[in-house]
Amino acid sequence: MSADDAKSDPRTVAADIKRKAKEVLQSREHANNITDILETAQSSEDVVVAASLSALQKIFCTLLGRKEVYRGKLKSSDEELADPKQQYSRWLGQCYMDALDILLVHLSTHNNSDIKELALLALLKLISAEGKHPTSKSGGDQSNFPLRLFQLIIDKLMSCETDQSAVIGRFQDYFQYDDIRLFTFVSLHKNLRTVTKEFTRQPPDTYLHNVHTLLSQVQMPVEGDQLNNLYVSPTDPDAECRAKQMKEQRRAFTNAWLSFLKNKLPTSLYRQVLLTLDQAVIPHMSSPKLLIDFLTQSYNVGGAISLLALNGLFTLIYKHNLDYPDFFRKLYALFEPSVFHVKYTARFFHLSDVFLTSTHIPAYLAAAFIKRLSRLALSAPVQSLQMVLVFISNLLRRHPNCQVLVHRGSAEGLGSDPYDASEPDPAKCKAMDSSLWEVKSLQAHFHPAVSQAAGVLGKPLSPLEEDLSQYLELYTSEMFEKDLTKPDQVPLEFHVPKGLFGSKDQFLDIWETEPPVKKQKTVT
Repeated sequence: MSADDAKSDPRTVAADIKRKAKEVLQSREHANNITDILETAQSSEDVVVAASLSALQKIFCTLLGRKEVYRGKLKSSDEELADPKQQYSRWLGQCYMDALDILLVHLSTHNNSDIKELALLALLKLISAEGKHPTSKSGGDQSNFPLRLFQLIIDKLMSCETDQSAVIGRFQDYFQYDDIRLFTFVSLHKNLRTVTKEFTRQPPDTYLHNVHTLLSQVQMPVEGDQLNNLYVSPTDPDAECRAKQMKEQRRAFTNAWLSFLKNKLPTSLYRQVLLTLDQAVIPHMSSPKLLIDFLTQSYNVGGAISLLALNGLFTLIYKHNLDYPDFFRKLYALFEPSVFHVKYTARFFHLSDVFLTSTHIPAYLAAAFIKRLSRLALSAPVQSLQMVLVFISNLLRRHPNCQVLVHRGSAEGLGSDPYDASEPDPAKCKAMDSSLWEVKSLQAHFHPAVSQAAGVLGKPLSPLEEDLSQYLELYTSEMFEKDLTKPDQVPLEFHVPKGLFGSKDQFLDIWETEPPVKKQKTVT
């Protein structure tokens, strides 16, 4: 870029870049304009950079289509014998490499998201052009997909210093192509292995967030979908193509996710992963049981992480026949007072209800959960009490042998209760020897809805279970608003009183006790 151009208006420079690009495509005599555009592409003005990137993309897409760009290497003796046309083609190949480097740098480090997006789109168009007209051995499979260049794009998107979520969101539009989706997983898996090894399984949080953003944006196909939407069409339509095979898609998806989950995730990202794992990841894995170690370790962490790990464990146990002997013991340990004060309380109780739906659970185990819930009810917030009491009543319906806890009245407090709340093993907590005195105490609760729900347990239970879902997300404000909307049911005397102080009231002449007669409106 000359000194005069540097002092020019950026829009004038941008117009000059478009003119130079047009001249390059019209005649080889103006090929040196490419070096000028490569220089302006490194300008500090966004308008100039945008015009330069668009020009480079247009020039090299056209030249690749003309097969004038060659990136291969020749021996020295061959170079001496090369004709001017080959030298020109090799020079264009070097310019093409310089253009790719500039585009990749802008994709990785530019502070303007619009420039990053423009660089990404230019690179993807060059991916298509190079796939159709390879400059050398592309490094892909039989589809001629330029995997080496695509690997560089993924490496820049997975930055360790910069949040690339905006650019990745634009990249999402290309996941509709089966080959882009497949090679995204392949390249990401390779990138994860390199970065994980470099940082000893503790990469920067920014990098992990970028990886998760990319993985969560991909929409995987389901069984029965036709995989024939390719971004780069194969030169031989009859050749075997990995991108068209569902097995390869699932395998690449699985490898990328497993490589990601091997890293130490920050707590916020850990929770996001566990929230979506059962619906967005497990159904598309080639072997979901490969997640057993990750989910069991998450389940052992405790707190909210353990609550969220229930989603994935539930899917593996009920749909993939996972054998987890200590599952109910660890589920029992999660029922503690803090469970009412976390963000995922409703999800936890919903899943717990599903886990305890089976009527084949031993009576001692069902009794342990019933008693644990009863003890928690003493310290639970008022908005959660109805949920707890309905849960208890449903468990008693499923396990009639446990109804002895309701009718036994020997234990009337903590001092005489044989139940050991500190025992982690539900088989040894002596729940079957106890009673539900905690529920009986709630029959005198100040809120009528709670006392009414507790009173139901003291009567014969109907065979139909109550719907627990309507109590999972009940708030205190909703309970009181519901009470305020109830019609007034104040008990009134049958006879209208005559006077305030009996029949011989001396103030009858002063105060009127008869209700006022409403005057009827007359229509004129």
